[in-house]
Amino acid sequence: MRFGTVQQYRAAVALLIVIAAGLLVLFVRRGQQVQEGMIIQGSPETSSASVPPPSDAAREKPPQVHPPSAAAAEQPPPEVTVHVAGAVRKPGVYRLPPSARVDDALKAAGGATEKANTDAINLAAKLEDGQQLYVPSKEEQPTGGAQESGPVNAPVTPPNMNRKSASSSGKLTTPGQGTININTASLEELQRLPGVGPSTAAKIIAFRSETGGFTAPEQLMDVSGIGEKKFAKMKPFVRVR
Repeated sequence: MRFGTVQQYRAAVALLIVIAAGLLVLFVRRGQQVQEGMIIQGSPETSSASVPPPSDAAREKPPQVHPPSAAAAEQPPPEVTVHVAGAVRKPGVYRLPPSARVDDALKAAGGATEKANTDAINLAAKLEDGQQLYVPSKEEQPTGGAQESGPVNAPVTPPNMNRKSASSSGKLTTPGQGTININTASLEELQRLPGVGPSTAAKIIAFRSETGGFTAPEQLMDVSGIGEKKFAKMKPFVRVR
């Protein structure tokens, strides 16, 4: 009985060892499977696959362009360009601030000459881009002031003198009636030439002020508005000295 009891005890211990070893192996394999499952679930491939790609509409949507505001579109130009001519010390083209007045343009051109009649223009008038400011001499307009309404660059006609009579009275029509010195003639004297009115006469005076005078009658064709046909009618009555 004692010998059999010892054998049974050893067999029971061996069985327990085998069972414990089997359970240990089972737990180890179970832990490996759990760890592998966690790695697979947290892999980059699985995470990127769960995020849907951007749609074609979102990828091809053009950037929005906002139009300029009304305030920006209505801003004045940074400067105005004006042509100052006539009885000024430095005739020419000048660029001034957008808020500049006629008086500012006159100062930019070196001021008026001693022969200028500054009362014939409105010194307080606001300048406009592309405008011509013509300052007449006292010979061209002895008296009178500037008109309150009207362009600053309008041709000047002496007061108490009808514009029509100024352009037609004393017109030279046939050779031998006399000639006009286009370097010294006044506004009304130039209007005696065939085809020359107040506007063309003012342009001739402005041209000679800018260039320093005519050296040949043919230079009249460089004045705006005088072509070959008009010059042909004027030539017999034109001189430069």
